[in-house]
Amino acid sequence: MYPTVVITAAVPWDGITARPQHLARQLAGRGWPVLFVEPPVTLIGPFRNPSLRDKMLPKTPVAEVQSLGDGQIRVLQPMTTIPFYHMARFVNRFNQRLLARQIRQHVHSEAILLSNLPSSVDLIPWLSPVATFYDCVDDHGAFGGLTRSDVIEALEADMSYQSRAVFATADALVEKMRRFHNDVYLVPNAVELDHFAQTSTATPHADLCDIPSPRVGFVGGIGAWLDFDLLYNLATLRKDVQFVFVGPVETDVSRIRALPNVHFLGRKPYAQLPEFLAGFDACLYPFANTKLTESVNPVKVYEYLAAGKEVIATPTREMSKFTDHVWLTPDATTAAAAITAILSGQRRSDLQLREMFLREQTWSARGSQIESVILRHLPDSMKA
Repeated sequence: MYPTVVITAAVPWDGITARPQHLARQLAGRGWPVLFVEPPVTLIGPFRNPSLRDKMLPKTPVAEVQSLGDGQIRVLQPMTTIPFYHMARFVNRFNQRLLARQIRQHVHSEAILLSNLPSSVDLIPWLSPVATFYDCVDDHGAFGGLTRSDVIEALEADMSYQSRAVFATADALVEKMRRFHNDVYLVPNAVELDHFAQTSTATPHADLCDIPSPRVGFVGGIGAWLDFDLLYNLATLRKDVQFVFVGPVETDVSRIRALPNVHFLGRKPYAQLPEFLAGFDACLYPFANTKLTESVNPVKVYEYLAAGKEVIATPTREMSKFTDHVWLTPDATTAAAAITAILSGQRRSDLQLREMFLREQTWSARGSQIESVILRHLPDSMKA
């Protein structure tokens, strides 16, 4: 029997489907029992987002969810924690000790810790995993907010030192992690090909019915990482095009929302994304070029391409890997010209070249890569 893989994630299970959920399903499909630990709500969370109030003291802390195969996935919704843990290390230590007690109520056997949170390093002394693996998915110190960069940097360095191996999604993160660890693996994000292949036969979602064509869309979290100046200028230049944003809004969008050809539809279930993509004539990846975004390997671009969509993207370090498949546009004028070309039938790459690229970018392949590293660091008695 494999040890339980405890995944401490930055996103809730039923939030935007991202890397942690995909890896949980991949490992469970290979027979690993998985406990997916959602990020706890802090005491000040409900003041900023009232919908979090019900999560402060969960009525059902653990629920089982469907997995791909014989493995089990359980989702733990932790109790409320103290805020400012990215500003004071002693607060993080207290929170992680409390979290370890909750995890151990539901994991009575050996555990492996797989985390994309630097703060999870202070979970290790209380959880006592047989092995720890850090999955570095962001430049955490570049987020800002209620954080101190020196505290986050120290947490991340300690997390790396205490891990058997480190995974990183982007070249910049690999370079950073190699300052702390000798065993760092580039494991980019990926796509569920079969899910997004449904786009070609899907009927556009009913929420798009009242929005006329042509439509250019974005799917994902809508935050300060987007280039809103470019988006405003693009929507102003192309008044004949409707710009549709699907995803949770996490920043002030009042300036662009005021434009008559810009529409925010909110977060939609992962299962419905092919229906929204089916109604788009092209897709956007309009990230600002910052220290944070240079470390982002874009899940949504893989998904757009798998859906058969043309992609208009701002140039970032990771986007250079997609040069053959996307329209790189550094400003609104270039992006507007790309829309014209796409609407006239031009394609950035042929179908065969795109399919060859995507066949190597699956979550199944990433799951196999991570599992092979985990197995390498376990004793033989835990590999069956």
